[in-house]
Parts: sequence; C-alpha cells; structure tokens
Amino acid sequence: MKKVFVFLGAVFAASSVFALDTALKITPAMYKALDADYGSGFGGFAQFDADLFGLFTAGVEVNAASVTPEGIYESMTFAGAGAGLGVYYFPFAHLYLGAGGAAGLYQVSTKINSKNESASDYYWRGYAEIGYRFTPEMTLAASGGYISYNVTDNDPYNYITAGLTLRYTMSIGKSGSSAFNVNLEQDEPAFPLFMSAYQSCPLGTLTIRNNEGAEIKNVHVSFRAGKYTKSTFESVKVGRINKHSSKEVPLYADFSSEILRFAEDGKISGELVVDYEFLGKKKTAVQSCVISVHNRNAFSWGDSNALAAFVDSNNTDILKFAKEVSGTVNGLGYAAMNKNVQMAAGIMEALRLAGVKYSEDKVTPYTSFRNGEELDSIQYPLQTMNVLSGDYDDLGILVASCLESIGVGTGFLPMEDDFVVLVNLKIKPENASSHFADTNALIIDDQTAWFGLSMKAFEKGFSASRRAAAAVIKKANSAAEGTYEFVNVEDAWTTYAAAAFEGNGSVFETAAKSSVEKAVKAAIQDYINSDMEKVVARARASGDANKIGMALARSGRYAEARSAFAQSNSISAMHNLANIYMIERNYSAAAAQYKKILAKAPGNKSAARGLSKAEYFAL
Repeated sequence: MKKVFVFLGAVFAASSVFALDTALKITPAMYKALDADYGSGFGGFAQFDADLFGLFTAGVEVNAASVTPEGIYESMTFAGAGAGLGVYYFPFAHLYLGAGGAAGLYQVSTKINSKNESASDYYWRGYAEIGYRFTPEMTLAASGGYISYNVTDNDPYNYITAGLTLRYTMSIGKSGSSAFNVNLEQDEPAFPLFMSAYQSCPLGTLTIRNNEGAEIKNVHVSFRAGKYTKSTFESVKVGRINKHSSKEVPLYADFSSEILRFAEDGKISGELVVDYEFLGKKKTAVQSCVISVHNRNAFSWGDSNALAAFVDSNNTDILKFAKEVSGTVNGLGYAAMNKNVQMAAGIMEALRLAGVKYSEDKVTPYTSFRNGEELDSIQYPLQTMNVLSGDYDDLGILVASCLESIGVGTGFLPMEDDFVVLVNLKIKPENASSHFADTNALIIDDQTAWFGLSMKAFEKGFSASRRAAAAVIKKANSAAEGTYEFVNVEDAWTTYAAAAFEGNGSVFETAAKSSVEKAVKAAIQDYINSDMEKVVARARASGDANKIGMALARSGRYAEARSAFAQSNSISAMHNLANIYMIERNYSAAAAQYKKILAKAPGNKSAARGLSKAEYFAL
C-alpha cells in the first residue's frame, strides 16, 4: 500500500511540471447488500485524481458507509482508503462517460449484542459514470458500482452502490495566457519562385498546443499574410486535440505575386487563424507568426524540373515580343516547313539582334552551381530581357518563355558546361527522319521529337546553336542511360507552376523587322541545306512520289513539289497537291483538285472542308 501512495505522489509532482489536470470527485451513495443480512445504508466516496493523457486518471480515495444489518449485527460502519485507476471520455461536447476501480484497506466497526467490535482488511470496488459537463471544470454524473469488503475466514461484505458524482477539474502548472500556443518550424526559408507550390507542399510544421479548459474539436488551421497572400488558406483540419495536448500539422499558404518583390532574403509577418469548437460552441483564435523567405531569384538544383517555374508564357512584355516575331516568321512563306523550327529560329535571331548576350554570373556561375549544394541565383525571363544578358540558364529560360508564349512546347537539358533548350517538333516520332538529316541528334520519346538549341552558342545565332546542341544530344544519346536530365516544361508545370514576375516595366527594344527577316531567312536556308537536302535525297531514293513532294514542300520548293505530287494518283498526294495550291493562293486550282479527290473518294471530309475553304477565298 505504501508503494502505491509513493507512486501517486510522484505522479502529482510530475503533473505540476507538465501542466496536467487534477480532478476532485465527491460521490454520496446508497448501499445495498447482496446478502440481505448485511442490510443497506448510505455512504460516499471522495477521490483526488491526476489526469493522464486526457483519457486516464490515477489517484487516491477515501470512503465511508453506515449500514443497518438485519441479522445479529446492530450496526456496521465502514471507513477505507486506497488508490484507484480510471478512464473517461467526452464523446460529445457535454456528455461525460467514466469508469474505474480502486483498492485499499478498510476498517469496520460493528455492534453485536450491545458489544462494540472492529476489524480491518482490504477492499476493492468498480464503478461506471454517465453525466453532463456544465463547464470545463464542473461535471455532474450518475454513478453505479460494486464494492467488496474482504473478511478473513468469512464471506466478504458485498454491496451495490448508486449515487451522484460531482466532478471538479483543476489545472496544475502553467497553461498559457491564450487558447493556443502555436510554434512554427521551417526546414528552410520559403522560395518565392514556388509561390504556387506551397498550396500543396508545406512551408513548415506547426505545433499546436491546446490551452483551453477542455478538449477542442473540428480544428481548422489557416494562414494569411496581408498583401503577400491571395487568401486565408486552410492548412489542415484536425478532428480533436485534448486539453494540454499538442498536435503537429503542416503549414500551407496561397501566396500572391507580391512575394516576388523580395530582392533580398527577408521575413514575412503573418497570422495563423485557428477555428474550432469548444464545448459545442465555435471559436476563433489568431496568433502572429513570422515566415522566413529567400530572395526571389534563389534556386536549389535538387530537382531540375523546378526550373519550369521560371518559364513564364503569360508575361505581357514577353508575349508582345514573341507575337511580333511570330508574325514576321509567318510572313516568310515557308508554310509547309515545320512551324516550330521556324519559330525557334525567329525567337533566337530576334533576341540576339535586340542585343541579348551571354554574361557569366560572377557570383553564382551556372557551370559551378549546376551540381553544387549552394543556392543558385537565376533570373526571371523579364529580368534577362531588361538587362540584355544572362548566364546559360538565364538565356535558356528566356528562349523557352518566348516559345511557350506562342504555343511552341519546350524542354531543358541542363548539362555540365551547357544549357540546351529543347524544342518540341509536334510530329510523330516515326516522322522525325522526314524533318532532320540525323535523328540521333534529336531527343525522341513516345509522343514526339525534340531538337536542341545550345545556350553556350547563343551569340552565334540559331544555326550555330542548333549544331552545338545536336553534338551534345548525340553524345548524350550514345552514352549510358541516365547521363542527362530531360525536363519537359509543360509537364513540370503541373508540379512547379510558373511564377508571374512582372518587374518594374520593360526597357527591351526589338530589332528592326527587316533585320530579323534577313537573319531568320538565313537560318532557315541553313536548315534546308544541312538537313532538308538530305531528307529530299532520301525521299528520291525511295521512289515514293508523295514522300518526294513532301520533302520538297518542306524545303520551300513548291514548283518541284507540285510536279512530284502530280506523278501519284494516291489520295494523299492529291491532297498535298491541293495544299500546295492553297499555299500559293491559287484557289481555283486548289478547288479543282479537291473536286478530283471527292470524285474519287466522295466521303473524304478533309477534301470537303478544303473545297469549302478554297471556294470561299476564290470569291
């Protein structure tokens, strides 16, 4: 028995340190003996318990009872003291359920034939309770139980008890001055670049401690930071947090573009909003917190896919520039040539002629930081346009942004000493050899083919850049699998959405249209000479008139293409001949050709649409 009280004393001492609750319970009760000879009477229990983990209790108790027997005993008085364990739970805001047991020593005083006698031994009991919680501290419950007083060399005295329990809860230790104590831990400062990603990737971990007078339920935790957030964004929902208990939850945020104004590392003052239910009533607690933030250009090379967040296809200045270039390229008359090859040539040459050039970042050079663990600093495309220079990765991001803004898909190959921008040709993989002389110089996947542009050779123009990238890709294709990282920008955007950096106004001036036209024509002619001439030669060797015509058309040699198509009676060749007439704006000849197709294949929907278009333009 002594050991039990020593243990309980240690529990109460610890409770003062850990801010546990204690409960005082007073239970007046009626006693009814299972053996009629021992009669019935009244008594009661007084318990003092320590709350363990918001679910269990451990404590001491005293009890007393006076009963009137029906046999030889004139009276019986019991007095006992012991230790007990219990369990309780609040399934609803005010409903209390409890159960427990106790054991200890007792003394009984009796009168037999006007003679007083006494004896002592041990007792044990069990009980259950159901009640109503009026306040966090006060609960009234109906109690029912069983108590057995052991008697040496005789049957025990067994009684059923029933009564009302008044339960009063008190706190030992400091519980805090507010309803909550919320601490934030960040593994690293937030990256402005990934402003959208923090809606699903946590900023850090919140530890929420409940300092209310009872358990709380339906806890919603949200974060807001004034102009730096677009909304009060909910981080998590927690079903229940017991009093004095803590819960770790992730913190999410819905940042606005204002966070991209952090030119230096800094901090954001925000608020944590905790909405919850306390004893059936909805409450809100607000606590200030501070978020550490990297500067807007900070980047970690842990995942190269994250570079896609720099690629901005919606920036007003970039979109304006790219559309101007697109208009210029479309007016050059190479309608049958792969559009994306032409657009890539136009963007590269227009940027170069506008004065954009390579400039190594002296603080965080690409070639040193590409595989390093230190944070790199990468420019947003608008920054590169405004300063007219950038490192390899800066130039690549600008080129990709311009191409994406006019619907040309891009990717990256971040190499050791070069940064290759990949351009999606939007062709079937098996058709790659119809557009390029050497398919080993392309990246070919299950859906399309990509050619590359080397940023190391950016200042030498489109043709030199394309050749340099082809050499890099051929080397990568011939090496062991996994020697390079291929980042598909549009796929990567699903995880790393583009950061909408606007800057402070563009100072970028485009080159003269005539200069761009001249440079792009030269670049396209170089592509024809280096690739399409070999494609034409392969087509002639096949003897397929339609293939020959297609190769000639893609080279801009429309008259020769017409002659080749005319040598075939296939529907495809006839269709391609009609398309050549459309390109040459010979709408009457195109209409006649479409009619020939329909005469041969009356259900050809493509020819029917072509005929309608040709006749419309012929008016």
